[in-house]
Amino acid sequence: MNRPKFISTVIGMAAMVGLFLFYSLTMRFLAGSWDAAWWQFRQLWFLMTPLIAGFGVQIGLFSYIKFLSHSTANKIVAASSATSTVSMIACCAHHLTDVVPLLGLSAVSLWLTAYQRPLLIIGILSNLAGIIYMWKAKNQL
Repeated sequence: MNRPKFISTVIGMAAMVGLFLFYSLTMRFLAGSWDAAWWQFRQLWFLMTPLIAGFGVQIGLFSYIKFLSHSTANKIVAASSATSTVSMIACCAHHLTDVVPLLGLSAVSLWLTAYQRPLLIIGILSNLAGIIYMWKAKNQL
Protein backbone atom coordinates (compact mmCIF):
# COMPACT_ATOMS: atom_id res chain seq x y z
CA MET A 1 0.00 0.00 0.00
CA ASN A 2 1.25 3.47 -0.91
CA ARG A 3 0.86 5.24 2.43
CA PRO A 4 1.34 8.87 1.21
CA LYS A 5 -1.31 8.42 -1.51
CA PHE A 6 -3.77 6.89 0.95
CA ILE A 7 -3.24 9.60 3.55
CA SER A 8 -3.46 12.33 0.90
CA THR A 9 -6.72 10.86 -0.39
CA VAL A 10 -8.18 10.84 3.11
CA ILE A 11 -7.04 14.43 3.65
CA GLY A 12 -8.59 15.52 0.33
CA MET A 13 -11.90 13.84 1.16
CA ALA A 14 -11.88 15.43 4.62
CA ALA A 15 -11.33 18.82 2.95
CA MET A 16 -14.35 18.24 0.69
CA VAL A 17 -16.53 17.30 3.65
CA GLY A 18 -15.18 20.25 5.63
CA LEU A 19 -15.96 22.75 2.88
CA PHE A 20 -19.46 21.33 2.43
CA LEU A 21 -20.07 21.51 6.19
CA PHE A 22 -18.74 25.07 6.26
CA TYR A 23 -21.19 26.01 3.50
CA SER A 24 -24.09 24.17 5.15
CA LEU A 25 -23.50 25.68 8.57
CA THR A 26 -22.99 29.16 7.10
CA MET A 27 -26.24 28.87 5.16
CA ARG A 28 -28.07 27.51 8.19
CA PHE A 29 -26.85 30.40 10.31
CA LEU A 30 -27.48 33.14 7.74
CA ALA A 31 -30.78 31.92 6.29
CA GLY A 32 -32.16 30.49 9.49
CA SER A 33 -33.08 27.00 8.33
CA TRP A 34 -31.73 23.78 6.90
CA ASP A 35 -34.42 23.98 4.20
CA ALA A 36 -32.89 27.22 2.90
CA ALA A 37 -29.43 25.65 2.84
CA TRP A 38 -30.74 22.61 0.94
CA TRP A 39 -32.76 24.79 -1.46
CA GLN A 40 -29.70 26.94 -2.22
CA PHE A 41 -27.54 23.87 -2.81
CA ARG A 42 -30.16 22.36 -5.15
CA GLN A 43 -30.29 25.60 -7.14
CA LEU A 44 -26.50 25.71 -7.63
CA TRP A 45 -25.44 22.06 -7.30
CA PHE A 46 -23.88 22.05 -10.78
CA LEU A 47 -21.45 24.79 -9.71
CA MET A 48 -20.96 23.90 -6.07
CA THR A 49 -20.22 20.21 -6.60
CA PRO A 50 -17.19 20.82 -8.85
CA LEU A 51 -16.07 23.62 -6.53
CA ILE A 52 -16.16 21.32 -3.51
CA ALA A 53 -14.55 18.43 -5.41
CA GLY A 54 -11.82 20.67 -6.85
CA PHE A 55 -11.02 21.97 -3.39
CA GLY A 56 -10.64 18.42 -2.10
CA VAL A 57 -8.46 17.37 -5.04
CA GLN A 58 -6.21 20.38 -4.51
CA ILE A 59 -5.78 19.70 -0.82
CA GLY A 60 -5.14 16.01 -1.51
CA LEU A 61 -2.51 16.80 -4.16
CA PHE A 62 -0.96 19.42 -1.94
CA SER A 63 -0.61 16.99 0.96
CA TYR A 64 0.84 14.35 -1.37
CA ILE A 65 3.42 16.80 -2.69
CA LYS A 66 4.28 17.80 0.88
CA PHE A 67 4.86 14.13 1.72
CA LEU A 68 7.23 13.78 -1.23
CA SER A 69 9.09 17.06 -0.90
CA HIS A 70 9.05 20.49 0.61
CA SER A 71 7.56 22.14 -2.46
CA THR A 72 6.58 25.76 -2.88
CA ALA A 73 3.08 24.77 -3.96
CA ASN A 74 1.77 26.56 -0.85
CA LYS A 75 1.13 29.83 -2.68
CA ILE A 76 -1.03 28.45 -5.50
CA VAL A 77 -3.06 26.17 -3.24
CA ALA A 78 -3.60 29.01 -0.77
CA ALA A 79 -4.75 31.39 -3.50
CA SER A 80 -7.05 28.98 -5.28
CA SER A 81 -8.41 27.50 -2.05
CA ALA A 82 -9.10 30.99 -0.74
CA THR A 83 -10.94 31.79 -3.97
CA SER A 84 -13.01 28.62 -3.57
CA THR A 85 -13.91 29.50 -0.02
CA VAL A 86 -14.76 33.11 -0.93
CA SER A 87 -16.94 31.84 -3.78
CA MET A 88 -18.78 29.49 -1.44
CA ILE A 89 -19.31 32.33 1.03
CA ALA A 90 -20.46 34.67 -1.74
CA CYS A 91 -22.98 32.06 -2.70
CA CYS A 92 -24.85 32.55 0.55
CA ALA A 93 -23.58 35.91 1.84
CA HIS A 94 -26.55 37.78 0.40
CA HIS A 95 -28.55 36.22 3.26
CA LEU A 96 -26.63 38.43 5.68
CA THR A 97 -29.31 41.08 5.14
CA ASP A 98 -31.84 38.67 6.60
CA VAL A 99 -29.91 38.53 9.85
CA VAL A 100 -27.83 41.69 10.14
CA PRO A 101 -29.64 44.74 8.72
CA LEU A 102 -26.68 47.12 8.77
CA LEU A 103 -26.64 50.33 6.80
CA GLY A 104 -25.20 49.77 3.32
CA LEU A 105 -25.22 46.00 3.52
CA SER A 106 -28.19 45.78 1.16
CA ALA A 107 -26.07 47.13 -1.72
CA VAL A 108 -23.41 44.49 -1.05
CA SER A 109 -26.16 41.87 -0.85
CA LEU A 110 -27.53 42.89 -4.26
CA TRP A 111 -24.04 42.79 -5.78
CA LEU A 112 -23.29 39.35 -4.33
CA THR A 113 -26.63 38.02 -5.54
CA ALA A 114 -26.07 39.41 -9.03
CA TYR A 115 -22.55 37.97 -9.30
CA GLN A 116 -23.08 34.73 -7.39
CA ARG A 117 -22.67 32.41 -10.39
CA PRO A 118 -19.66 34.22 -11.90
CA LEU A 119 -17.93 34.10 -8.51
CA LEU A 120 -18.54 30.36 -8.29
CA ILE A 121 -17.21 29.89 -11.84
CA ILE A 122 -14.08 31.88 -10.92
CA GLY A 123 -13.63 29.58 -7.93
CA ILE A 124 -13.94 26.49 -10.14
CA LEU A 125 -11.45 27.87 -12.67
CA SER A 126 -8.96 28.76 -9.95
CA ASN A 127 -9.35 25.24 -8.55
CA LEU A 128 -8.61 23.83 -11.97
CA ALA A 129 -5.53 26.03 -12.33
CA GLY A 130 -4.29 24.91 -8.90
CA ILE A 131 -4.90 21.24 -9.74
CA ILE A 132 -3.01 21.51 -13.03
CA TYR A 133 -0.12 23.31 -11.37
CA MET A 134 0.16 20.79 -8.56
CA TRP A 135 -0.25 17.80 -10.91
CA LYS A 136 2.71 19.08 -12.94
CA ALA A 137 4.70 19.70 -9.76
CA LYS A 138 3.91 16.16 -8.57
CA ASN A 139 5.10 14.68 -11.86
CA GLN A 140 8.37 16.56 -11.63
CA LEU A 141 9.25 14.95 -8.30
